[in-house]
Amino acid sequence: MKKFLHDYTVNPNTFSFRLGKQPYEGSFMRQVLKASGHDAWNERENEQLFIKHPTTTFNRQSRNPKRPKGVKMLASDFIEDSLYNRHYGYFSKQVEIFQPSTPFEYAKMESQDQFMKDWQSQYTRYEDKKTSSDQKNPKDQKTNTKDIQLWHTPTELFQPFYGEALARYLLVNYMLNQYPYNDLVIYEMGGGNGTLMLNILNYIREKQPDVYERTQYKIIEISHNLSTKQEETALQLKAKDHDHRGKVQIINKSIFDWKEVEPNPCFFIALEVFDNFAHDVIRYDNTNREPYQGYVVIDEHGDFKEFFTKDLDDWANAFLGLRENGKYPRLNQKSLWGEHPLAKNAFYRGFKDSIYPVRANLSDPEYIPTRLLKFFHILKYKFPQHQLLASDFSKLNETIPGYMAPVVQTMLNNRMVTTDSYMVLQGYFDIMFPTDFQLASDLYRQVVGKLADVSSHREFLSQWADIRATTTQTGENPMLEFYKNADFMYS
Repeated sequence: MKKFLHDYTVNPNTFSFRLGKQPYEGSFMRQVLKASGHDAWNERENEQLFIKHPTTTFNRQSRNPKRPKGVKMLASDFIEDSLYNRHYGYFSKQVEIFQPSTPFEYAKMESQDQFMKDWQSQYTRYEDKKTSSDQKNPKDQKTNTKDIQLWHTPTELFQPFYGEALARYLLVNYMLNQYPYNDLVIYEMGGGNGTLMLNILNYIREKQPDVYERTQYKIIEISHNLSTKQEETALQLKAKDHDHRGKVQIINKSIFDWKEVEPNPCFFIALEVFDNFAHDVIRYDNTNREPYQGYVVIDEHGDFKEFFTKDLDDWANAFLGLRENGKYPRLNQKSLWGEHPLAKNAFYRGFKDSIYPVRANLSDPEYIPTRLLKFFHILKYKFPQHQLLASDFSKLNETIPGYMAPVVQTMLNNRMVTTDSYMVLQGYFDIMFPTDFQLASDLYRQVVGKLADVSSHREFLSQWADIRATTTQTGENPMLEFYKNADFMYS
């Protein structure tokens, strides 16, 4: 039997496979490509290939320990499977969140440069951990050793002061709006190492012991590894030492599987989770601006092709409708050099397609936050009396091509490397999206029926944090200077 050889000469999204009638029937470049037998222009074969592969979803695939083959998935399901599949997903196996051995003492540091040096020195613990793992299996080192996928969060870098800033916000709003009629109920989605939980509970107990007695803290964590770490580290070690027993509940579940209704007023914290919410891919017809939704077809060899159909699913339809009826519509933008695909005029789009016809007269991609929209619906119906406190990245560098496109990256040989497609081997790459917080606030208003303010990372912490505690001797403040590409949203 002849061995199958993968074609690595093209990127999975080099060509746009468009279902239905192909444009530019008389185009010279199209005739050349069609004559050469290129499958991007064979309408019948494309349709048959798309129909041939049954549709699967993240929920169905989550029960399968093997990566899917011979199926098609919405781009959002493919991304969600890559990140969260319980057997091979990125968050099920790869991730570790950086945690300093002891909190940094900023007042004793000469400058921000000193903070950077002290931060770098903490990396030796993780390098030693990897070396120790390698030495246990020296024969398998070349093939089985995994680089540690190390995340950094402001909660860990600036503990306990970052968590205390959030605790101040929670306490003030609780005392103004709920006390003394209701208990202080806090939900945190994606609790990391459990550090934010500890910092918030410690602060509440110290500053408002009467409120502390009425406090419940619940972490919703999709990652089994991280939820186990929260149980073992946060509860058994930290919480036990600090007498927070009985205050904390760890719930190992995806928020998108949430069924219960929380009838009581509560705060819902979501820090650096929007960036890993799956998105859908939309391209627009360059002539009539009709949207086409992206699917990933995974053939029997595990290779990927990206297909686009004008039959949109409910969440994509809902997002586009809400956006056009909200404060930030896109259909009527006319700017030639606007960032959004619909902001480029017809001449520009047509010219680009004529010199690069393998895009099938479709625009550059836009990545739309359909899971974020679904999350807002869950807040509305399952947490009807919530107040939201969220923070995430509004801008990212080294993204793949497209509007609001993600960074797709992984650690390889102790170096962070990026790629230019989200269609990568599932589970080996972080796929991280920026959030348009002005648009997110407007979607939240339309879906939930509540107003949400947006402020920069610096503005929020300048109001709620103890700035002196994170100021170095030169007057620099790492907590304010870092994460300039992050925003807060709060209702």
